[in-house]
Amino acid sequence: MPTSMSVVQEFPAPPSAVYALLIDREFLAGRLADCGGVNPEIVSLDVAGENGAQTATVVTRQAIPSDVLPAMVASLMAGNPVTERTETWKPAGDGYSADFSVTVKGAPASLKGTMVLASAAGNPGSSTLTVEGAAAVPIPLFGGKIEEVIAGQIGELLQMEGDYTRARLAG
Repeated sequence: MPTSMSVVQEFPAPPSAVYALLIDREFLAGRLADCGGVNPEIVSLDVAGENGAQTATVVTRQAIPSDVLPAMVASLMAGNPVTERTETWKPAGDGYSADFSVTVKGAPASLKGTMVLASAAGNPGSSTLTVEGAAAVPIPLFGGKIEEVIAGQIGELLQMEGDYTRARLAG
């Protein structure tokens, strides 16, 4: 049974300003470098449409240093596990939404879910990013523990990315 994760972040800018960063190549490269992955790269960034109605698909790849993983998980993988993350964004109401997936190359592990970037209730000019997902590792006995690790690692990564985003919005 997949392990659920949920992260909510507040940003001091409207959804349009946050979204503009989330689909900006320079911002994405800086965020990847700042968040500590090994060999981070933007695999592709495809943006279509006009301002306010833009759709985007963002694919990034980075390795997770094996020394930050629990020993049980690291022992199941050779070297630093490489993750590939795909986000497919579209306008939704006064903000944007995305389906996302994270796969671990060479391992039967994945995380899938949705992200919603919307105006923060009761806080004009601010926005909220809500991330809901589920990690799945179909390995008997150990799968649930590995799912917990993946969900935790992604939660920590999203927190670092949120901090980086807030710093960029602050100027």
